Amino acid sequence: MIRLQSSALQVDVLPEVGGKVGQIRHKLSGCDLLIPPKRPYRTIPIDGDWLEYDTSGMDDCFPNVAGGAYPEPPWTTAKLPDLGEWTHSEWSVRHMEPARLAMERAGHTLPYFAVKTIGFADQQTLEFSYSVENRGQFPLRYIWSAHPLIAVQERFKLLLPAGPLSFRLFPPTSAVYSWPSYMGTDISSKWNPPGTTLKIFITGLSEGWCALELPEHTLRFSFDIQAVPVVGIWFNNFGFPRSDGRPFRCIAVEPCTSASDLLDHLDPAAYPRIASGSIVEWSMRLTVSPRSRENP
Repeated sequence: MIRLQSSALQVDVLPEVGGKVGQIRHKLSGCDLLIPPKRPYRTIPIDGDWLEYDTSGMDDCFPNVAGGAYPEPPWTTAKLPDLGEWTHSEWSVRHMEPARLAMERAGHTLPYFAVKTIGFADQQTLEFSYSVENRGQFPLRYIWSAHPLIAVQERFKLLLPAGPLSFRLFPPTSAVYSWPSYMGTDISSKWNPPGTTLKIFITGLSEGWCALELPEHTLRFSFDIQAVPVVGIWFNNFGFPRSDGRPFRCIAVEPCTSASDLLDHLDPAAYPRIASGSIVEWSMRLTVSPRSRENP
């Protein structure tokens, strides 16, 4: 584990566990912002089942989210693991400073080379930067999605840019909903029923940001809307995990590149690609701001 620190935040990164951010702690309040580990940390082999390992903290999903076959030749026989290759195996440390860490890895199934950098843009803001080079001879279709499991108790408020926004469910259905109403409930501030989960993809953003307002803190995610045009939200109200009888409550705010967890669900044009021999880069910032007692 590698610990990065600013005056406001303490961040634990585990290169050996898929480059996962294990925890983000707000120093002044002592609050841990992410779901803590439920099982001992272990490296997930590339053919391992993510659900059989620790599922806490904050991961990055690439080049897919939901597991399955890669949809385009010449790699149609390739099988991609659940939550993508980046959560599996280890990342190598490329460069390390007290407030910045760069990690790298090569693709296992697909011919890419990735660099992920985590550092502080300011005392309250983490910046996550990504660079992926396609070292193969054919274009590479991909999904990237942030996957932070944020610890949430009863009260929350999801904030998004003004304007008409729509969302769809995942697993996919044909229905389209107007944010934030779902089944008569304002899901920007109300939980789905206990014992259930709900995954949605929000599109139509006019600006590249979203925020989760909690009683003690506001977590604001900002990103380039051209590279990251969609926000996924996963509401877990003690509906996951089901297998070990220890479900927890969290909300995952997931800026992402496409409005699906599947690489073959949308029109092919809805997915970004990396041309042969090319490099794509994108980034995301997470700002953690304490809330005043006058504005609970």
